[in-house]
Amino acid sequence: MAKKYPVWVVLVVGLLMFGVPATGQAQSSAAENFVFVNYIGRELVLDLDDVTYLVPGTDTHPEGGRLSLQLAVGPHKFAANVPGVPTGAAGEFTIEPDGLVAKAAVISRTPIPLDRNGIVIGQAEDFVDVFDFDPFTRPAPAPSPVDTWTPALPAPGMGSLVWMNHVGRDEVTIDIAGQLYKVPAQTGSIPGRLQIDLPPGLYTYTASVPNGSLNGNIAVTAGQVTGLHLTATLPEPETYEIGDKFKFLPPVTLQVAAETLTPVAGPQPAESAPAVLPATGGQVDTLLPSPNPAPEGVRVMNFTGDTLTFTINNQTFLVPPQSDRLVAVPAGQFSYTASLPAVAVGGTVTVVSGQTVELSVVINVAHDALAVYLP
Repeated sequence: MAKKYPVWVVLVVGLLMFGVPATGQAQSSAAENFVFVNYIGRELVLDLDDVTYLVPGTDTHPEGGRLSLQLAVGPHKFAANVPGVPTGAAGEFTIEPDGLVAKAAVISRTPIPLDRNGIVIGQAEDFVDVFDFDPFTRPAPAPSPVDTWTPALPAPGMGSLVWMNHVGRDEVTIDIAGQLYKVPAQTGSIPGRLQIDLPPGLYTYTASVPNGSLNGNIAVTAGQVTGLHLTATLPEPETYEIGDKFKFLPPVTLQVAAETLTPVAGPQPAESAPAVLPATGGQVDTLLPSPNPAPEGVRVMNFTGDTLTFTINNQTFLVPPQSDRLVAVPAGQFSYTASLPAVAVGGTVTVVSGQTVELSVVINVAHDALAVYLP
């Protein structure tokens, strides 16, 4: 299956093809049927049917160096290499009558090689990644959910806590005096919320996600609604040496900020909180599974700090920073691309019928390489 690559790449390539002067070694022609765009920050050596071409990089052509040719109808072979990059790319393509073949190159990085115990056994390596693109592809617009939620006044004689989950893809488990509650995950820019009525008093709580927790105290006052905003700070990406244990789920630091919501609370009764689970000393493992089966597709979790462009199954989606997005795809094996404006990574993923595959996208400390991990 052909790789699908970032929409920013596709759009820029489209501009290059139809409105930007040629910057490659070959001259542009009305009859051109092969286009190659170099999005790497240095010159690329393209061997095409045993003829060598030099395609300039973004160091001299910020929008991508472009080579356009008129090739004979039929099969062709190519090899693309960049000085200093360990592994190049090679392949074949066929020019059809009245057809057009468009290819582009970026630098991608292999995942860190691990053994079955999660021990690092090598280093990630850069490689030249050449892919086909369709200059007429346009991104699917991201939905814009509307936040219509308002808090409710507590029941007579009670106070109310509203937990607001800005952490991202994870539900937050709240342990209040040995009772467990679940705060839904964030949806886009809208936090997950849970409102709980409690008798007045001082409470000790623990808020936790799979890779972090926070303890604190909160006072509940009769007739008052207190909002508690939960956020998370991600650690800097790890640097690994051979023999290190890989951290599939790096620890996060949770923070909480309180605000008074009483002035905006409505008179309607609060929605029922999820069933209180038996006291378990705050152990998340005892949470009951959802009765609804997981939707089929890929859940993309963006830990890069920037808006991520994700392309799979001929569809392109935007994933906000520090959040996730569920992409519905049928069962099967698919190529995908995750990209930021200056860096991209590609791979394949297998979707099993009735299951959701989670892909975590992270960026290195230098912000020049992406990696994708399965949990």
